[in-house]
Amino acid sequence: MGITERLDHLDSQILMHLQRDGRSSYTALAALCGVSEGTIRKRMQRLEDRGVVRIVGVTNPAKIGMDTVAVIWLRVERGRLLEVVTQITALPQTHYVAYTTGVSDIVAIVTLESQEALVKFLARDLGSIEGLAETETSMVLRVYKRAYDWSPWPHEPPQFAAQEEASEELDEIDLKIIRYLQKDGRMTFVTIADELGITESTVRRRVTSLLERDILKIAAIINPAKVGRTTLAMIGIKVERPRLGDVARTLASMTDVRYLALSTGKYDLIIEVVQESNEKLLDFLVDTLEDIPGILRTDTHLLLKLSKESYDWGVAKGVCVAG
Repeated sequence: MGITERLDHLDSQILMHLQRDGRSSYTALAALCGVSEGTIRKRMQRLEDRGVVRIVGVTNPAKIGMDTVAVIWLRVERGRLLEVVTQITALPQTHYVAYTTGVSDIVAIVTLESQEALVKFLARDLGSIEGLAETETSMVLRVYKRAYDWSPWPHEPPQFAAQEEASEELDEIDLKIIRYLQKDGRMTFVTIADELGITESTVRRRVTSLLERDILKIAAIINPAKVGRTTLAMIGIKVERPRLGDVARTLASMTDVRYLALSTGKYDLIIEVVQESNEKLLDFLVDTLEDIPGILRTDTHLLLKLSKESYDWGVAKGVCVAG
């Protein structure tokens, strides 16, 4: 999964500050870390060049009308795994695709605008792929912890939102700005303004509004493999119903857990775990999970290789208005 990078204290400081504000200026980071601006520039360039972190704009799926999420477990006919993975990876609706061990050969996560769109995807898009033997779908009811927020250091557990989030209207300028920031979350307002033929102040105002309305977040996404977490697993968990909330909160607080979702189907919770080795993963399964009151059963799918991990889920048709 690549070469693990040795991060020193300054690297860790920079990454922690960037996860709080992905667009934090070099000057601000230098002041926070107590070093020169030139040092910050060099360190950030090195961290990005070596694939330790990428800073990109990530939209809130609920705010852009893409609030139907599903985890799909797939079995493939013998000898056809590579071609099937290639086709699933190419589908725009998938943003996470991995080779896995266990009962399933592939696990994929899709984000769409409605349950109707999900049904069409399962019947038409997946149904047209030759070599697929079986699929099983777990609808995601709520995502408690997102992979792009993951940090290898102790941090505040995510807040569990109690209310439903409504989609908001965006115009074509908003969407174009979002697309640029999805490629480079630190792209300057001047550069975006020049590309779009509008003023820098307009871009600044638009971006500020997108951030304040929680439509967009500038995320510093850390590559687990580059910080020593080279073993990944997707784990389905069955939980005693009265203890579901407590179990979810306990898991969300763990640095070993990168993704956590409440789901329908054979699992109540689905988590992605990142560990330093198979031995550490075994310790997590045997010691950590076994000690959590309320967990009835777990199924572990070791992830052999990620084929796709994207944070661009598109925008629902009704969200965009003329502008």
